[in-house]
Amino acid sequence: MALNPYMITLAREAREWTQSDLAKAIDVTKSTVCRFELGELRADNDIESVATATRFDRGFFEQNDSIFGLGGDFLYRKRSHVSAKTRRRVQAECNIRKMQLERLLRGAEMPEGLPLPSLQPEEVGLPVERIAREVREALRIPPGPIGNLTDYLESAGIVLFTVKFGTTLIDGTNIRVPGLPPMMFLNDSSPGERHRFNLAHELGHLVMHFGASRGDAEDEANAFAREFLLPKAVIRQDLKNLDLKSAARLKPVWGVSMQALITQAAKIKAISVDRQRQLMIQLGSADMRIVEPFPLDLERPSIFARLEDFHRVTLGLSDDAMRKLLFTDTLGRIDVQRSPRLTLWGS
Repeated sequence: MALNPYMITLAREAREWTQSDLAKAIDVTKSTVCRFELGELRADNDIESVATATRFDRGFFEQNDSIFGLGGDFLYRKRSHVSAKTRRRVQAECNIRKMQLERLLRGAEMPEGLPLPSLQPEEVGLPVERIAREVREALRIPPGPIGNLTDYLESAGIVLFTVKFGTTLIDGTNIRVPGLPPMMFLNDSSPGERHRFNLAHELGHLVMHFGASRGDAEDEANAFAREFLLPKAVIRQDLKNLDLKSAARLKPVWGVSMQALITQAAKIKAISVDRQRQLMIQLGSADMRIVEPFPLDLERPSIFARLEDFHRVTLGLSDDAMRKLLFTDTLGRIDVQRSPRLTLWGS
């Protein structure tokens, strides 16, 4: 098959390399790498060196996948102090995970998940809080605190990844494209309570901002996450007369940070804005704004791991075949027989 120059760029950016970095690694000029990536110069004679340097199998560079921009936090937040190289690396890694999932789904079909609605506020005319409540109902989440949020999202057919972003300045992002399940990518360095809020935040983007790029989308996703995790009709009584002691007690009950509880308490007027400010100052004085006490465990997704196990155990793929399929350092093409519908979810 013919080489795809876009895959050279993707492999390079996945390693957080510049064109000069790759040129030095394969002993050519930067101009030569630039011409490779533009498709102006065929890289056939150098592709083995590129593959070795970037730790991808040669077959990776023959793939014809589309590369997608990222949504959610990655798209909407103004992270000017995140380097362009880091942003490109995160985007490359998420696209490679998408490619991995696409290939796993050639051999196994996921079961139908609960339908994930698409409810853009300006189109449906509903306030964000109402949309959050409707999504809870669609996912069959009972009133009150949510147990394992990851399980609920996976039951809706969302594929979750925890990824080493290499920065604490990007919390999460998502890809939603026709023909594949919605995908969320969350920073694995986040504490468990922040991770859950980020999951709800990215869910808000998936539901409300598919194909949109309005400037108020971040605020809407935050409002969605607060109401989704801390519905005001249920939590209001818990948040009255909130102080740090009660916030610490409620944290494991509701599975969110003390700061999220304080913010929601002010938003629903269970405490005053002045009281919110006082509590945030107290958190800061106690050095608890960045690292809160009583951290929650990080919820771990399972769909991708189950798909891997299905290919290893049921389809009998060897370690070498899995490396080619999943491009954990290598990527290539492999044809596998279509399997019956998976019944592993929720077992």
